[in-house]
Amino acid sequence: MTGPDGETADKTRTDRDPFLIHDGIDHAGLRYFLDIEPLERRSRPANWRVRRHSHAALAQIFVLASGGGLIELDGVSQDFLAPGFIWVPAGAPHSLAYHPRTHGHVITVGLGHLVALADRTRTIAPLQAGPRPVATDIAEFDRIVALSQLQPKIEDALSDTVRNATAQIILATVCRLLHAADTPPPTRRDAALVLAFRTLIERDFTAHATLETYLATLNTTERTLRRACIRVSQQTPKDIIQSRIAAEARRLLLFSGLSAAQIAARLGFSDPAYFSRWFRAREGVTIRAFRQERQTG
Repeated sequence: MTGPDGETADKTRTDRDPFLIHDGIDHAGLRYFLDIEPLERRSRPANWRVRRHSHAALAQIFVLASGGGLIELDGVSQDFLAPGFIWVPAGAPHSLAYHPRTHGHVITVGLGHLVALADRTRTIAPLQAGPRPVATDIAEFDRIVALSQLQPKIEDALSDTVRNATAQIILATVCRLLHAADTPPPTRRDAALVLAFRTLIERDFTAHATLETYLATLNTTERTLRRACIRVSQQTPKDIIQSRIAAEARRLLLFSGLSAAQIAARLGFSDPAYFSRWFRAREGVTIRAFRQERQTG
């Protein structure tokens, strides 16, 4: 028997496992595809049901603003209520039966956008872990949808750039929200420890003190501090230190009138060339370009 994706199905295997009988939709030519449409546009005419299927080259995000329904992800069914979203990576079989008058959006993203995000950051593990629903505030998705609706409907030379940037924002948002769903909420002790850590950093971040120095002053362990920092700010202790130095570097470059070498010395960098390389690696732009792009008059 030949399935819709052109491959021959193993009849014996599907008889044993009926879940394997599902539509496989390829869309291989839509590597950089992006579509955002109201959830009810397709679901209402189909009696609020989406039959079991999978997309070989497309990921989907079902964003629910109101209502809910029954979802099936990789053979497991569960109820899901708004607000929140359902992340369905490419290749994951899924079906949905919405409550009537459920509102939201369906976002479909080509795998090329995921590859592009992976080239920019190593923190996409949540997007690779499998399909899952997440109950959360959807304000970020609302802003993305509103922004996309402001884009011109006529294609022009910049359309691909805008589409690619929008897809990256969407995937980064999903990744961040998936990660947050896996991170326990901070305790009061976490918040107090991170506040004390930031206070120490503020006092002498230009001295480039080692993390061990901060740990000794705080009388804590690296594991405890790291856990607290991730729970409170989604950053590691070293990231927080580096972010504070970078913020001061940006401030001095824009408002101090000091040379790059003078700023490097003020921030505790013994080698101005290393400071330049460090700044470009963090900001994605050279010091000169940073100043030229942001200074006015």
